[in-house]
Amino acid sequence: MHWDRGYYSQSTYTCGTYRELAPNWLDFASLVKGHTPPRPREGSPFSYLELGSGMGFGLALLAANYPEGSFVGVDFHPEHISHSEWLVAQLGLTNIRFLEADFVALQRDPSPLGWLPGHTGPYHYVTAHGIATWIGESVQEALLELASLALRPGGLFYCSYNTHPGWLARSAFQKLYALESGRSDPSQPLATIQRTVASLRRLIGTVDAPTPLGSAFPSLDGELAWISQDNPDYLCGEYGCEGWEPLYVADMHRRCSRHKLRHLGSATLPELFDELLAPSLKEAVLEEENPLIRQTLIDLATNKAFRRDLFVKGALPFTRIQAEERLATLAVQRLESPPAEAGDPKDDEPYLFTTTFGQVVGDPKVYGPIEAAVQDQPRTLAELGALSDKPPEGVMLIVSMLLHVNRIGLDRGDAGEAAAPEAQRVNAALFQLIEQGRSYASILVPRLGAVTSISPVEVLIHRALSEGLEGPMLGTCVLLGLQQMGVQLLEADKTVVEDPKAQMRSIERITADFIALRLPQLRRLGALPA
Repeated sequence: MHWDRGYYSQSTYTCGTYRELAPNWLDFASLVKGHTPPRPREGSPFSYLELGSGMGFGLALLAANYPEGSFVGVDFHPEHISHSEWLVAQLGLTNIRFLEADFVALQRDPSPLGWLPGHTGPYHYVTAHGIATWIGESVQEALLELASLALRPGGLFYCSYNTHPGWLARSAFQKLYALESGRSDPSQPLATIQRTVASLRRLIGTVDAPTPLGSAFPSLDGELAWISQDNPDYLCGEYGCEGWEPLYVADMHRRCSRHKLRHLGSATLPELFDELLAPSLKEAVLEEENPLIRQTLIDLATNKAFRRDLFVKGALPFTRIQAEERLATLAVQRLESPPAEAGDPKDDEPYLFTTTFGQVVGDPKVYGPIEAAVQDQPRTLAELGALSDKPPEGVMLIVSMLLHVNRIGLDRGDAGEAAAPEAQRVNAALFQLIEQGRSYASILVPRLGAVTSISPVEVLIHRALSEGLEGPMLGTCVLLGLQQMGVQLLEADKTVVEDPKAQMRSIERITADFIALRLPQLRRLGALPA
């Protein structure tokens, strides 16, 4: 068999970050489900393994945010590992290493990962983001066995994967795309995608006169429109793997259980609360006690397309008192301005949360005081409970929803303060790499053990401000820097700003927002020196 075992290897993966992979996020989800987290407290030493680490960007940022941790990334793509090791050297990190290896080979001999066959591995956390349903079943079996063997008792396994029924419509695109790829020039992947989209559009008819296929999958037209606009490299990685196979949740959970991996919950926080289901669905779901059937009913009812499941190897449940004591010491603080879909509630306007269960409406009289309490300083969940007069489970739900829409973050306390100087050094190196044209879009916020987005324009504005530039000189330097990077200014509707005067006005507006909002936020969260 070819070295890639059917995985799409003709291009590299994107350099992304995923908040759900952070240790403090995984610990919080574990606490909500009543399981003792792998770490006794924030700042405790731990070991972390990512299976399928891609370009290494996300794992490198985790290593920089958590200097007390030891990180290992595994990927079989040599270009992924080459970039990962180069990036670690550029950032000057010493608590992380990468291994070019195949899951099947490591299944036979895991010693490169730090343990011998027949023994338990040393890792508190094992993660596999976007891998399991893109590889053949034998490779998937090796992945799950490795995850189980690598974990210490009580350790957490994060596994994200595509699920049915949400992927049934796009399965038609994937199957036709795979056939088109077999007769196409591999150096022209975009042409193959465009031919597949065009063929399917002819087959689904119109809104007023759909064909049987269009009637069966009314969402397919919108999904084809989304596919047409996405990055070709991403689309090839998403749809071009021979082992591509979204699974029903019960099938994945059965496969994991064969390797001593017990389903605990989800890293998508609202999904930890079944009571958020629409009233019309609650009775059918909540009366079902069989966990496999219950999770299947949830996915069918919500047309679930993607899961971020958490599994535990050797569950260690808290007593209610222990859970409340641990949660009482956990603190949160303000993060950034809410994303557009979260709204910006004023006084009596409801909070609106977009979830896989549908839109959830939050009472401003409940959410407002809690959000206001963390505006100026971190607050523990015990303090928030006293403020809101809510029981612990009620506070956990409110905090989970605010975390979900990035209105607040999990405060790392003394551990975050200790990590801040090193994180600021790493962020300075990331700024330089972005200026050199690297397509990185995240920097560290060490006080939360998280990342925040950053744009090339903001990076260039920060440099200009640090050099004392202002007014037209600042705008001119930013425009020149964007040209050297090959980056274009975009309007809110994603159209290119081409008029020179409009470009200067756009930079002036972004600069004003950066100085008034972003710069104070980045300094407060430890991303930049005060």
